[in-house]
Amino acid sequence: MTMTKKTRTSTALLAAAVAGVLSLTACGGGSGKTASASPVSDTPAAPAQTGTTGNGSSGGGTSDSGASGSGTAGGVSTGGKDGGAGLTTKDSASGGGEVRSDCTTSDFTGVKLVAKGQEMNSRYYDLQLTGNKATCRTAGFPGFSLLDARGHQIGKPATHSQDGTDQAITLKPGQVLHAQVKTPDSGVTDGTCDAKAAKIKVYPPDNTAALTSTATAGIRVCGGDLQIAAVSTTAP
Repeated sequence: MTMTKKTRTSTALLAAAVAGVLSLTACGGGSGKTASASPVSDTPAAPAQTGTTGNGSSGGGTSDSGASGSGTAGGVSTGGKDGGAGLTTKDSASGGGEVRSDCTTSDFTGVKLVAKGQEMNSRYYDLQLTGNKATCRTAGFPGFSLLDARGHQIGKPATHSQDGTDQAITLKPGQVLHAQVKTPDSGVTDGTCDAKAAKIKVYPPDNTAALTSTATAGIRVCGGDLQIAAVSTTAP
């Protein structure tokens, strides 16, 4: 009976010792560090921000708030619509169509001269050049001379006057360009005047092909002085 109690006691102590060893082994396994759980936030994460392109649309570019000209995707300015001489560019004002760097004679449907009256001892006329369906750029002085009924030139071609302003113009389809023409009145030239013109001959700025018209407004040159101003979008 005594041996049985001792045996049970020994067995219980042995089991406890084994359990302790197993417990220490389990605690010593792995990396030896106790992992801690990350706290969970109740606040939702803010959405990722998207850059603004130079033309106002949302995209992946950077903001281009101070650049002038046409923006592109990515916020990079391409500069103004002019693009440089001799280049074909886009003209936003005319709906994005192609714009040539210069107008040719074929870009005009016709010319005519309109009398504007007399002032300061000179007679004034409005030379009108009407554009066709093209959009192009022009500037400067037209070539202008008078012809008789046989097509022969009367006197000398017009010289450039200082009236008006020489500036670049974008000619829109159907638009009319104007250039002021003047010659002295017969009263200040002692009546020294050429015969009235039967036709006018006009070279658009920087062109070598001419347009002619019988719409002369009865012009005749007096004192051998005929002048023309640079083209403009407004009538003189």
